[in-house]
Amino acid sequence: MSVFKKLSPYMQSRKYLFPFALLFSASSAITGTIPFIYVWFIVRELFTATGNISYDMVTHYAIIAVIFSAVSIILYFAALACSHLVAFRVEGNIRRITIEKMLKLPLGFFDRNPSGRIRKIIDDNAAVTHTFVAHELPDLAGTIIIPIISLVLLFVFDWRLGIASIIPIAYAIITLGTKLNKSKDFMQKYMKSLEDMNIEAVEYVRGIPVVKVFQQSIYSFKNFYNTIDDYHKMVTAYSSSWKFIMCSYTTLINGVALLLVPVTILIITHTGNIAATIIDLMLYILVTPVFSQNIMRSMYLGQALNNANIAIDSIESLTKYPNLAEPTNPQQIKNFDIEFKNVDFTYPGTENQVLKNISFSIKEGQTVALVGTSGGGKSTIAKLVPRFFDVTGGEILIGEAPIKEIPKEVLMKKTSFVFQNTRLFKKSILENVRYGTPEASIESVNKALDLAQCREIIDRLPDGINTVIGTKGTYLSGGEQQRIVLARAILKNAPIVVLDEATAFADPENEHLIQKALQTLSKGKTVLMIAHRLTSIVNADQILVVQGGEIVERGTHKELVQNGGIFAKMWSDYQQSVTWTIGKNNESSNNGGNNV
Repeated sequence: MSVFKKLSPYMQSRKYLFPFALLFSASSAITGTIPFIYVWFIVRELFTATGNISYDMVTHYAIIAVIFSAVSIILYFAALACSHLVAFRVEGNIRRITIEKMLKLPLGFFDRNPSGRIRKIIDDNAAVTHTFVAHELPDLAGTIIIPIISLVLLFVFDWRLGIASIIPIAYAIITLGTKLNKSKDFMQKYMKSLEDMNIEAVEYVRGIPVVKVFQQSIYSFKNFYNTIDDYHKMVTAYSSSWKFIMCSYTTLINGVALLLVPVTILIITHTGNIAATIIDLMLYILVTPVFSQNIMRSMYLGQALNNANIAIDSIESLTKYPNLAEPTNPQQIKNFDIEFKNVDFTYPGTENQVLKNISFSIKEGQTVALVGTSGGGKSTIAKLVPRFFDVTGGEILIGEAPIKEIPKEVLMKKTSFVFQNTRLFKKSILENVRYGTPEASIESVNKALDLAQCREIIDRLPDGINTVIGTKGTYLSGGEQQRIVLARAILKNAPIVVLDEATAFADPENEHLIQKALQTLSKGKTVLMIAHRLTSIVNADQILVVQGGEIVERGTHKELVQNGGIFAKMWSDYQQSVTWTIGKNNESSNNGGNNV
């Protein structure tokens, strides 16, 4: 009932079909046991006939048995038809509703959850629930009714043979049931292990070019190898623990006749009624396997129930990520100044404080740059402006309004952000550029592409601006993709721009073009940027040096160099790095460069 309640919202209008699936399944189970009784009637007629055998009666019994068998099959197909209609609706709604809920989650959720994990949870668990609703739940009625009917039949005809039939089955079921009950924890570990393997597999596939270039093997991706190895060890150990139990269960379930035959001989010896006892034995040989098979099916149903429960919980846990609080007193943005006031931040689910007492301001139209060592907190500061996460202390103001009181739609409309990891869809260049501004005209898109230095890209594409990325061998380099993303941001023309190492993976030529595009994008805007190439921030209105989650230096480029602090050393190191050359000493000394 607990699982059914969880699945019920996903069934929607097809929920009414589910009782019919159970009804048809129960009817199929009842009619499916009747042929066994008529087969027993046929055996009795053949064994007890004192004179001529009534072949008409035997034919009559056989026809009835065939009719009930056919009816049972038809009813079962009807049950499956109803359950499959419900299952398809459940699977489709799980995918749709989960995606809809995820669209409402803060952007920080996607920053913290790998795409492989999200895909695994949605796709695989939706398939698990489909199988459970389509096949396992309809059998619920049968697994309850058939054992009851079989149990009644076993004890009605001869209680002694009934006990002989039940003893090995009961022992096998108790043993197997105990083991299955203990396997619940294993199934959670098993599902978690599959998620881990899927995540690492995605990362491995993405890194195959690097692996091939350096002629490495799977061992170079130790995390991927370790997840496979851990999965192998866990599953092998678990499977090995079932050896004795499954052998015992199979022997006892299929060897019921070994106990029935000695008991039958004892009954014949005691009563002397050979024919009647042998006829009863035939019925027990027919009915007992049906009883044991349905008990086994009920155990598999219990395991499937547990798997479905885990699947639903996994899906729901994905969307239970805390939503950003809605504004209680929505405020309008008066201007586009940005101010951080004593901001502290800790990522959800962690304990380590990432940012400590961050305070700075960016006046409308100014550019502030963040520099510092990796892991210092620069990207976290940048992601707090478009409200990927809510701060854990202090506050952020945009145009004198607390960012928590600015409606999300307004904040997204007024902010453009370009990160080092570009995101282009498998659509045309036109659709990609105006993704954030769908009403933009073709002329506006072309102007944005020109300002983003993309014209030479468009001119060499087979269908120009209508070329679909990823089809017919049309692929763009990282720098080219970055310029398309910049065109998207230019077209949006938001007054606040956040740049997180937008030129990190660009080659020199693309970097030059991207820098020109960034100048166009940033003109007259309030800009917060992160740059690893220090030459790109020389003209910033203010530079903040972030280290260990704190701002340790601030000022203009000239002021920071003159102060001789951390930034001055970074600038000196950077200046040396750009003059490094590779070659022989005598060749390097001629051009004044440094040797590597």
